[in-house]
Amino acid sequence: MSFLSSCILGLVQALTEFLPVSSSAHLKIAQAVLGEQSNLLLDLSCHLGTLFALMIFLRKEIWDVLVKQPGKLLLFFIAMLPLFPFYFLLKPLREYISDPRFLGFCLMGTGGILLAGQSFSMARSGKRGFAGKAKDALMIGTLQSIALIPGISRSASTISCARVLGWNVKEAVRFSFLRSVPTVLGGNLWEFMKASKHSGTEFEIPIAALTCGFIVSFSIGTLVVGKAIGWLEKGNLRPCAWYCLAVGSVTAIYFNL
Repeated sequence: MSFLSSCILGLVQALTEFLPVSSSAHLKIAQAVLGEQSNLLLDLSCHLGTLFALMIFLRKEIWDVLVKQPGKLLLFFIAMLPLFPFYFLLKPLREYISDPRFLGFCLMGTGGILLAGQSFSMARSGKRGFAGKAKDALMIGTLQSIALIPGISRSASTISCARVLGWNVKEAVRFSFLRSVPTVLGGNLWEFMKASKHSGTEFEIPIAALTCGFIVSFSIGTLVVGKAIGWLEKGNLRPCAWYCLAVGSVTAIYFNL
């Protein structure tokens, strides 16, 4: 992995993480275009950089959830519950679909999820109790578990599900990104622990490349996270849907020729 490639991958991660277009898929596409072998540790370093950028941007909301809003903290925990069984249940499918041949089709699936979220919305009663919110959180977490499949965007799944359930767009976007903090942090720690017990080309990479990927994704991420989330909160996600459908189509052709 060259120094330039790690910088480019960090940039790709920063520009796509805060949009519902699957940053993981874009990293795989960029690695293929650059002629670099997919490297798990570099992917994790880039994701960690944008995670820190997001945590800085949402620091006030994170503090409020941890200290002042125990009910909302419980909702995040409920939303995470489906991830644990689905992580293991979907493992064979994830390993099979991880083949780049399927990446474009999964991206197109993300486009379909976004269009569904834009087109359908359930009517909500004016004031619901905690049980109704907990049910929504569980449904959002269940759909988000599909994003364990490479190419399916986590934020597209959660935002679209919340919109279908009748949440307003700002509420859906904030919940999605706040919920991603423990999800991405826990996922990265889990994968780093697994990587420390293995050896192979997917784990062999200079520290300088990992550091570069992290620094670029973090620094660029801090610049774009506010603008990206602000744009998402305006509610029109169709451009992202059409983008995923277009890039997914090209990617499917590219990897299946």
